[in-house]
Amino acid sequence: MRSLPQHMQVEASGGRHEDTYPIGAQGKKSSLAHNGQALYCERVVDTDQPLYVKDSRLESDWAGNEDEVEFGLSNYLGYPVRGPDGEVYGTVCALHEDAKKYSAEERAALDEFRKKVEAQLARDLK
Repeated sequence: MRSLPQHMQVEASGGRHEDTYPIGAQGKKSSLAHNGQALYCERVVDTDQPLYVKDSRLESDWAGNEDEVEFGLSNYLGYPVRGPDGEVYGTVCALHEDAKKYSAEERAALDEFRKKVEAQLARDLK
């Protein structure tokens, strides 16, 4: 996901939910959303910290968020992606419809993917 001033935008997508998040799709950031609730990826960008939500339906900060309501995705793991200038560019993330714990290996794999995305950005945004 790429962070734009008013939206989070899908830059790449894969897996079972690829059709849910087509490239170019955008979600309004919390200041523009009808309920003022932050998107998962928006929180990662704003805090520059990874975010894990085991089950949004059981967490008051996340219950009723857009991904849960619109797409049935209540589980999230995401990491900030920095551009070559060191600023947060966006996120890499995994979403799931069921409560899920991520193993150390799964977390490491997503973090390795984050590093690859940052390397690609460094080449593309010179």
